[in-house]
Amino acid sequence: MIKTGKRIGFIYLLIFALGFLPNVKAQDISVSAALTETNIFAGESVRLDVTISGQSLNSIDRPNIPNTPGLRWLSGSTSQSTNYSYINGRPSVSYTYGYSFIAQNPGSYTFPPLQIEVNGEQFETKPINFKVLDPETIDQGNAARSPDIYVRLEPSTDNPVVGEQVIANVVLYFKSDVEVSSYQPSPGWKAEGFWKEDLENRQQARTTSTLINGVRYQRAVLLQQAIFPTKSGELTLSPFEVVVQVRKRNRRRDIFSFGLGQERMELNTLPVTVNVRPLPDVDNAVFSGAVGKFEISRTLEPNEAFVGESVEINTSITGQGNIPLIVKPEYEYPEALELYDPQESSSITRNNQQIGGSKTFTDIVIARNEGEYVIPEQRFAYYDPELRRYRNITLPLLTLEVKRDPRLVNSSANEYRFEITPMTGLANWVSSSQNHLHQKTWVWFLLILPIASLAGAFVVRTYTERMNNDSAFARSQKAREKALTTLSEAVKTEDIKSGYHFIEKALIQFVTDKLDLPQAGLSIKELSDAILTKGDAESAQELKRLLDKCETISYAPNTSQEGLNADIQRAKELIKKVGKIA
Repeated sequence: MIKTGKRIGFIYLLIFALGFLPNVKAQDISVSAALTETNIFAGESVRLDVTISGQSLNSIDRPNIPNTPGLRWLSGSTSQSTNYSYINGRPSVSYTYGYSFIAQNPGSYTFPPLQIEVNGEQFETKPINFKVLDPETIDQGNAARSPDIYVRLEPSTDNPVVGEQVIANVVLYFKSDVEVSSYQPSPGWKAEGFWKEDLENRQQARTTSTLINGVRYQRAVLLQQAIFPTKSGELTLSPFEVVVQVRKRNRRRDIFSFGLGQERMELNTLPVTVNVRPLPDVDNAVFSGAVGKFEISRTLEPNEAFVGESVEINTSITGQGNIPLIVKPEYEYPEALELYDPQESSSITRNNQQIGGSKTFTDIVIARNEGEYVIPEQRFAYYDPELRRYRNITLPLLTLEVKRDPRLVNSSANEYRFEITPMTGLANWVSSSQNHLHQKTWVWFLLILPIASLAGAFVVRTYTERMNNDSAFARSQKAREKALTTLSEAVKTEDIKSGYHFIEKALIQFVTDKLDLPQAGLSIKELSDAILTKGDAESAQELKRLLDKCETISYAPNTSQEGLNADIQRAKELIKKVGKIA
């Protein structure tokens, strides 16, 4: 017996699948159209790019180009290009057809949608709005005097709050007849009143076309840096210098010129003023200077301890914003808990035009008496620049239970009495036997003294000759003494900025002398890499941290004499440690 119900259902399913299959194929096909410029001068050329892409393109009918007001089609200048790629493991191909036009009458226009047939299916592009500009409306004097190439410093915002991240863009502008073969930003740019962080996602500069005062320029972002204002008011970003190699495109090129038509130019940005707004007052919350978007948590490790054992209270702040500038939050602890030197660790990321990461503050406390101690809950606030207000996070209360260690036994001084019994009797006198000459110490001393003196004189002479003839050895031997002398100047000075200048001078002087490096012209990264080659990553990281702080100390927040003294001590320890490995 044949079950016709199942067969009919299968036939319906097959018909549905065959009808749905063309739609599935059509979904992987995309068609788009774009003009290379949407603000065009009358008489200027522009290109329309029609792109057709998909995973299976069997047949394509080129579109019919309509008569478009404001544009005249140059029918003999059509171009075609093909691009192959893989998307999700499947091959994809795209065809781009280029159609050239000449702008006609000034005004606002719309390029109509194009009908394109692909694999037997009809597709339509979106309309494109564009303007044709009248060249006579341009101030010809200004246009003639406009420079062929210049550089500008463009911050992402000119009205941030204290601590808000600002992207400082170094942008190069040049006319179409100028060819830029290379560029080199000058190092050492300092933003007074800002904390500066280098972004790591530096990519090759890409150009876009733009109109400035009626003049067509190519625009390229050369460099981006994240800066954070550390105080309110009008702050000025100092000029940024860029060295470029340029050449005029329309210059006649001689086959015997060997590329000598290039010109080296030093370009400087104009100073830029940023108006920094102060942060509003915080109501009933702990604020550690955090500006951005963060997650904050607080933990107690362990929850139970014996009397005299150390306990850690960890505050972790994670997110995006001014992570490097966040300071340790202050909590109120019970009087029976003794607070010791706090610790701080951080992990900073500098990708995707955003500074982020995490920072952990650790308070170490010790309970001197047994009992239960409660660290109350605390409201923690950070400022969200997008919302322009504070956001509060409540940190829960922490409970610490302290017990007395049962393994300890109370002892008293009576348990440590010594049983001393006097000894009585007659003393036995023993006469020493007469020693032979070779057993007398002074004889061996007289024999060894001339040999030791001769060896010492040889070592001193060798050392003196090497100090006089081997400059690298002499620099290495004197490096520690010179560095400590410079650090002593940092101890004597009462000016914090001058103190950090002496620290920086001492560290750079010590590393270059110890490793026989050039005394000038090395960056902080090159100095730390030189220590890293000796196999001491910790010292290299500490050197970079200290030098970065010295370089930016003039605008670093919360700098004090105690911090200077602590960094002087860290510099001495670093010099001692590097001296052992170098």
